[in-house]
Amino acid sequence: MGAWRSLRMKLLVVAPLVVVFVVVVLLALGPPSESPTKRVSGQTSLATTPSALSASPTYHPLRVTPPQTAVERAANAIMAQNEDSGSFTSSQAAKFPEAATCAAFPPIDTADSSLPSMYALAFTQELLDVDFAGSTRRELLAWTSYNNAPNTLANIPASANLKILPGSLAARPAVVPAETQWSTMAVSRTRWRVSGLVISVSPIWTQMLSTGWQPVDPLMVMYDVSGTLTVTTSDRAPVVESIIFALTLGGASWHPGYGAVAVNNWTVN
Repeated sequence: MGAWRSLRMKLLVVAPLVVVFVVVVLLALGPPSESPTKRVSGQTSLATTPSALSASPTYHPLRVTPPQTAVERAANAIMAQNEDSGSFTSSQAAKFPEAATCAAFPPIDTADSSLPSMYALAFTQELLDVDFAGSTRRELLAWTSYNNAPNTLANIPASANLKILPGSLAARPAVVPAETQWSTMAVSRTRWRVSGLVISVSPIWTQMLSTGWQPVDPLMVMYDVSGTLTVTTSDRAPVVESIIFALTLGGASWHPGYGAVAVNNWTVN
C-alpha cells in the first residue's frame, strides 16, 4: 500500500507533490535573495488470442536534453529528493503481465497514436469499454502494458518502467477491478460503457511548463479527463456514474507515438 502511494507521488500527478514541484520551480525564478499528469470504431484485432511481445522493446521513445537552466536544475533537484526506496520496483512490476494485445483489447489505431488528444480519447474509450464476461483482467492489464509509456520524472528501474501504467491502474483507488471482483462481474454479465468524454490539458501541467521547465520526454503531457460510465448487468437497471481522473501521456514504450504513463486520482460519483 505504501509502495503504491509512493509510486503515485513519483509520477508527480498527485496534486500535493505537483504543487510542491511548481512552487519550488517558481521560487527558482525569483530574485537571488529568495529561496530557491475508446476503443477505436472499426479497429480490428491483430489476433484472436493474446499476442505477446518480447520481454524488452526494440523501439525506444524519443528523448531530449533540456537546457540546464536554474529552473531545470531546481526541478531536477525536486525529482532527486523523491528518489527513495519506495519507488516502483522490478519485483512489483513482475506481478503484471507482459505487453500484449488481443481481440477484446486490440491496438489503438496508428493515426490516433500520433496526436495526444486523439490518443487520450481512444485510450480512455478502450480502457473503460469492458465486457467482463467476454474478457479477462489479465488481457486488459497486458493491453495496458502494451500502451505503457515510461515515467521520466523519477528514477525507476527500466524493467519496472515497462509496467508503470498497469501499476497505476491497480493502485488504490483502482481503475481495474481486482481478480475476485472481475470474476463476480463476469458471472453477472456486467458491462462498462463510457461516453461524454471531455479531455483537457491539466492546469497543473500548464503551470509547470510556464515556469520554463522542460521534460526530457517531448511527448509528455497531463490531461484531466471526465465523462459518464454506464454500468449494466443482466438482472438490474443500468447505473450511470460520473468519472474523473488524471491521465499522463508520454512516448510509448513499445511503438511509435503516444502511450500512457499513468492514470491517477480516479474518482467515481
